[in-house]
Amino acid sequence: MRWPRASIVILLLVLVAGCSDPVQQSGAIAWKVPATPAAGERWTGRITVERTAGTIAAPGFNDLVDRAAPQWAGAADTAAAELLGLNGPFDGRPEIYLLQEPDGDRTVVTATLTHLGDDSVEAERYRVVLTRGGDGRFRFTSGVRTLKCHTGRGHADFSVDVCS
Repeated sequence: MRWPRASIVILLLVLVAGCSDPVQQSGAIAWKVPATPAAGERWTGRITVERTAGTIAAPGFNDLVDRAAPQWAGAADTAAAELLGLNGPFDGRPEIYLLQEPDGDRTVVTATLTHLGDDSVEAERYRVVLTRGGDGRFRFTSGVRTLKCHTGRGHADFSVDVCS
């Protein structure tokens, strides 16, 4: 049987359309902003993101953990939430999903934020590596931010490239 060229093109487009990264990762759980955040001094700083590589810096975060020993630094999810500002406030109502992957004294926390109210960005994803110190508290080691664009606004997979 010979397929018309247009049918082959449509079939290929349908197959490729399903190949983009899913927004919510398998095993991720919805992050709900706690009514009462874990005890301890809040981090008033903000992460910085180097735009071309997506690498994250968190000036002063580990200093605060060392100096104040906040309770929230005792768990990887609450330490990541504090680092990334996931306890709000937000413009709008984003959905936030966290995935934790323990690896010895290190834990990788991936936070995916959707419904950002941005016409070009469908989702932001932060992959943060935290290391548990001898005091049981987690400290920031490294991280990367990636973006997934809305259809027609750039790349369909999570990438450090900006959306248009």
